[in-house]
Amino acid sequence: MTGTLPIHRRVQALLAAGVLVALVLMLNACGSAGGRPPQSESDQTVTPWSSATPTPTQQPSATATPDIWPTFAPPSKPASTEIPPAAPRLELDEDVKIWLLLGTEAEKPYVSRTDAIHLLLINERLSKASVISIPGSLFVYLPGHTMQRLNTAYALGGMELVRDTLAYNFGIRLDKFVLAHPTGFKWLVDDLGGLDVSVLFPIRDACGGLPAGTYRMNGDKVYCYVSYLGGDEVNRTRRQQQVLQLLFTKLVQNGRLARLPVLYASYQDHLETDISLLDLLFRVPLALRLGDPDRVSYFVLGWERLRQWELPDNTQTVVLLPREEEVALVFEQALAAIREPSPLGEIVLTYEAQVTVAVALTQTAQATVYVPVWPTSTPIGQPTASITQPGQPTATRTPTQPGQPTATRTTTPTRTTTPTATRSEPYPIPTAVFYTPTPTPPAYP
Repeated sequence: MTGTLPIHRRVQALLAAGVLVALVLMLNACGSAGGRPPQSESDQTVTPWSSATPTPTQQPSATATPDIWPTFAPPSKPASTEIPPAAPRLELDEDVKIWLLLGTEAEKPYVSRTDAIHLLLINERLSKASVISIPGSLFVYLPGHTMQRLNTAYALGGMELVRDTLAYNFGIRLDKFVLAHPTGFKWLVDDLGGLDVSVLFPIRDACGGLPAGTYRMNGDKVYCYVSYLGGDEVNRTRRQQQVLQLLFTKLVQNGRLARLPVLYASYQDHLETDISLLDLLFRVPLALRLGDPDRVSYFVLGWERLRQWELPDNTQTVVLLPREEEVALVFEQALAAIREPSPLGEIVLTYEAQVTVAVALTQTAQATVYVPVWPTSTPIGQPTASITQPGQPTATRTPTQPGQPTATRTTTPTRTTTPTATRSEPYPIPTAVFYTPTPTPPAYP
């Protein structure tokens, strides 16, 4: 089972996306000329009521508007360990955006823990990115609640609490987020044709058993691979990051980004996000550049950055406490990796060419209607061409191509006439199927 739409829905989605982009561009072009005309210098002059010298009014500067930072609520109940002070706000360049990728263990509309937590720090001007993967059992302060595991923030207070929690403990503010449910994740893996995953540490008691080696995995197998805990959450976080990298690499290959409108329409009921289709379409060139593996750096809050701690209760629950200085160092390294420009690799040119061809083929498919070619009767004056319709027992099945008057082929023909735009996966509209019916031999009396 895949999550893609039927053919007619796919075409509609692509056409709708194109129209929507055109409308937005038109609106942007008209926006500068519309609305209230700019005031002249004389309009801005205020005539005083008296001849007294008016008190000069300070004009606001372009940077007078403060950048709002959340106010953190105090704890609602005693904490099991000391609450650390709020982390200092991380200084970001203007072109750096922070996206959050979450994976939950429950299907929509149910709310549960988010055991996959990955931060994307993206420098859109330099086309570079860093990924910071965080274990879900990291024990942090949830503003307005108490010290708790990070993966419970969404279940306790939704995305608002997640944003406040990340701001308090890491000094960051999110720009965009995506929360995936199990079904949507599995569909995406299957729609991409599966993933070739290198298993470094064997899994013996789950996922059907996975010894060390490389395996082609479908959606169910990949989901088991990234969900399996095995007593080592840091190792699970590394597996999640590994699969995240494989998914993104396969998505930018072979022109698959041409399918973004179809994928977005197909999965929007199985994702929670504040990223619009236009946001994604405008960032297709950025995604192609990030397909160069040298432009993306990966970091994990691992054992060298964390320490285990058992909760002081009867549950014997072990959580991970952050070493604040070590965690801050990871964020500094992640930011440093995206601040330095670097030349584009040749692989980016390949990706750009592939997506250009994919878009061209998609446009050709939308403009051309393919109809299967069936055998037709022989033109008048050609008695040697004995072509009959399916179901006639006396047919010799020697079809001719339209416009060829001397069709006397008696061998089983192979249809070599194919559409001009031959499309194979991953293009959203499948190639038309041409086939020759198999004759039914006459029954014995």
